[in-house]
Amino acid sequence: MKRILIIIALIAPVLFTAPANSQDVYSVSSWESLFQWAEVPATPQAGDPAINEQLRYTIVLNVGQYFHMDFTNFIGLYSGLAIRNVGFIYDTDIPTKTIRRSYNLGIPLALKIGIFDKHMYIFGGGEYELLFHYKGKRWLSNERSSTKLKQTEWFSSKTNTFVPSVFGGIQLPGGFNIKYKYYLDNFLNKNYTGEDLGETGVSFANYENVQIHYISISWQFRTDQWKNYMPADDKVAQR
Repeated sequence: MKRILIIIALIAPVLFTAPANSQDVYSVSSWESLFQWAEVPATPQAGDPAINEQLRYTIVLNVGQYFHMDFTNFIGLYSGLAIRNVGFIYDTDIPTKTIRRSYNLGIPLALKIGIFDKHMYIFGGGEYELLFHYKGKRWLSNERSSTKLKQTEWFSSKTNTFVPSVFGGIQLPGGFNIKYKYYLDNFLNKNYTGEDLGETGVSFANYENVQIHYISISWQFRTDQWKNYMPADDKVAQR
């Protein structure tokens, strides 16, 4: 599956540089809100505290710019670039609360089928994402007002560098989009050992299958029609 998604990422730009004499090619801008969760960890070591996963919600920074190619009014493809804030949150019975997240740069490729002039279709595909900025935060009790440890790293060895995913969803009239995504590989690098949130000699070996899921609700619009979404007073000012 990883090889397939790598091939998708490589051929996507080629698809959208093909002659467009019989296709409708256009750009779509997107903003997403993500509801994320994961099993953490799948194989806890003996003596580890009990771990309770929690739903993580984020609206910053989840933006995308996609290029759609409609072969007919009923079938098409899209690809592009997206930046997302992806991660998970959990607490333990010590108690502590921990958040681990990364900003990801992704290249998707999706097939879409529907009625495009009605802005209604279903879609599905795969995506490969580069995890380029990691942040870990830990509260020394389950209260956000407690002592907090924080760590940020560019291209961190605590996460896998590239993670593939599959997704599917529905585009609704009015621009709203609902999508489910499942990451096919571990978010964390289980081979990592070293310092982590104030502790030394930490091993991620027991984080064997931290595979994130999320449901996103997004708003999408054709980039060349952005003025249609402005308030009437702003449209007048732009003239």
